[in-house]
Amino acid sequence: MRIAFMFSGQGAQFPGMMKDLCAAEPAAKRVFDTADSALGRGISDLCFEGAQEDLNLTHNTQPCVLAADLAAAMALRAHGVEPKAAAGFSLGEYAALAFAGSMGMEDAFEIIQQRADAMQEAVAPGKGAMAAMMGGDPDKVEAVCAAVTDGYVVAANYNSPAQTVISGESAAVDQAIALARQQRIRGVKLAVSAPFHCALMEPAAKRLEALFATRRFEAPAIPVYMNVDARANTDAAAIPGLLVRQAMSPVRWMQTLLNMQADGFDTFVECGPGHTLSGLAAKTLKDVTLLRVGDAESLKETLAALGK
Repeated sequence: MRIAFMFSGQGAQFPGMMKDLCAAEPAAKRVFDTADSALGRGISDLCFEGAQEDLNLTHNTQPCVLAADLAAAMALRAHGVEPKAAAGFSLGEYAALAFAGSMGMEDAFEIIQQRADAMQEAVAPGKGAMAAMMGGDPDKVEAVCAAVTDGYVVAANYNSPAQTVISGESAAVDQAIALARQQRIRGVKLAVSAPFHCALMEPAAKRLEALFATRRFEAPAIPVYMNVDARANTDAAAIPGLLVRQAMSPVRWMQTLLNMQADGFDTFVECGPGHTLSGLAAKTLKDVTLLRVGDAESLKETLAALGK
């Protein structure tokens, strides 16, 4: 059994997430205490008691999901579960790097807060959009984007063989959805506040580049498969550049999963709220074990499955 952790991204958040896990697991609670202290505000309260509309604000979403991801992983670590590799979806990549020791946990929360605000401010409200395109392979979705004439839109997240997320200017995304419908590809707009992982995020990427110049990154203790190239990375010097590129480049999640399986990983544990990544893995990989930790009950089930 070769275990890899997968860390959830934006969109998985929900009210009350990780509340019972933190009540049961001191290692999980310590993560939220660190988040509250590092950011000087109640990340714990937002996650445990906050309303969905508050959690959906990018300013809140990214630090909250980061805390949830790391709480799940630290609970597993406290019970003796150590993966041999990690990967995270978009903001989840920061959780993977923090868990692997590439950045301190306090640094991770400070960085993700600045990332969230930079991404939110990069595009004026209403100017950008994202949509999940389902029922067509990535090549077909790319062709749809190329046929759009109402502005800029590109493939942003390669999630699974039959799901690709597009991102760009609002009118262009709307036209892409209409064009895709003609090819029996269903497009659903996402409830996001900005068009992530496309060239419209260039202002955010520049802010991140300046921020990373003031921070120190260590070599991760385990390989972290990065969103930009879907490859395992243990080079500390490469991390800042890969994270800058990530802000305005596609998340190559499907290829990440395939590369991890090709490298011998057969057990994937999703750390964080929801089960989106487990679902994508089920649609992408065969003959693997998929587990998750999103609350106290799923922790017990995963520990039992791993013989802990």
